[in-house]
Amino acid sequence: MAVLAHAAEWAGWAGVWLLCAAGMGLSLLTISGTWLVLAAGVLARLLGGGFPGWGTLAAFGGVCVAVEAGEWYSSSWGITKRGGSGAAGWMSLLGGIAGAVLGGIFIPLAIVGPLAGMLAGSFLGAYAVERHRLRRNGAAAHVAMGAVWAQLGMLVLKVAATAGMIAWLVAGVAVS
Repeated sequence: MAVLAHAAEWAGWAGVWLLCAAGMGLSLLTISGTWLVLAAGVLARLLGGGFPGWGTLAAFGGVCVAVEAGEWYSSSWGITKRGGSGAAGWMSLLGGIAGAVLGGIFIPLAIVGPLAGMLAGSFLGAYAVERHRLRRNGAAAHVAMGAVWAQLGMLVLKVAATAGMIAWLVAGVAVS
């Protein structure tokens, strides 16, 4: 019986680290992986170690929500900072989602396909709206590049947040 309990504990900790690895992988694929790291923290808590505590899990939840909010508003923010319209922000968001899905299908190179698709879709969605509104290619492209830069910045923040959560979880488990 003790052998089964020990095996279950090992399987639980393997699940914690697999969730962390999957979370980082998703973040690199332009999908928020912070939620998987939060799930890994909850699993680690259930495994009975002294870490993470409820405060850490609440902080992880706050990071997850902040990353999601940033994800939804980054394109719109990048566009409006360059003088674009709210409609261009929404089209950039929709184009980015569609582009990430299509990029993953047509360019199945792990990170490259979804990332390229997301950036191209964000650009094209914003460009189409701004080209129609402004009737000038250069100005529309300038506004649409705001979406691309904001998406790239958000990707860096998302990966950094996921990596930071994983590092905090690893360090806390290691010392507890």
